[in-house]
Amino acid sequence: MDSQMEWFSGELDKASSFDQALDILAQITADMGYTQVLYAYQRTARLADGEWVPLKLNVRNFPAGWERQWEAFGSHDPYYRACFETTLPFDWHDVQRREHLHPAQAKAWRYLADLGLGRGMTIPVHLPWGRFAVVSAIVDRTTSNWSHIKDATRDPMFHLTHLFHDTVRRNGFEDQVQVASCVRLSPRETECLQWAAAGKTSPEIARIIDRSVETVRLHLKNAFHKLGANNKGHAIGKAVQLGLVEPIDRH
Repeated sequence: MDSQMEWFSGELDKASSFDQALDILAQITADMGYTQVLYAYQRTARLADGEWVPLKLNVRNFPAGWERQWEAFGSHDPYYRACFETTLPFDWHDVQRREHLHPAQAKAWRYLADLGLGRGMTIPVHLPWGRFAVVSAIVDRTTSNWSHIKDATRDPMFHLTHLFHDTVRRNGFEDQVQVASCVRLSPRETECLQWAAAGKTSPEIARIIDRSVETVRLHLKNAFHKLGANNKGHAIGKAVQLGLVEPIDRH
């Protein structure tokens, strides 16, 4: 195992960007017998009010057009939710066979299965401060020996996943990873909310950005609405969790 991990590490160290690292991960997992692979990173998976933040999947070798309808299923992804029940690799079949699986989650995995992506292994990575990463390695319909691949690669995939995320972190690739958010603020809404997070009042923000107080209040009101927030403090808290604004103590 040590020599295998050294080889994995040496291969991943050749990457000069996140995309290159993901290409290398795809090649390593292909050598193990997998046909597709994905990686995702999220600053927070669930908000304080229990809302799930959709997971943006960075993939290799998925069928063309797969993402067009996946957006409707992303927040119901049963494999994503199962990640918060374990720290170990798990077989997709174990999730699919759950007796009380929510109908929306069943529709999500069946959508992928209809594309030929019904068998796979997911390895969650639980990180400090609520951050989360995950790798899933998948075999498509052309693969007949899933049981053998799964048993032979469970431990190597666990170590490879953690090594891959460490490569992303250590090389500063995190900012290159596409992430999803359940909220999209305009640049001006983000700017006003950022200044509010720094403790500025609406009149003070108006002077800083050279706009009227009424305009600032409108931007903040729109941001509160998009965030589903009841007040400024609630909005700032959710925006910080989602990585939309920086925490106050960084200013």
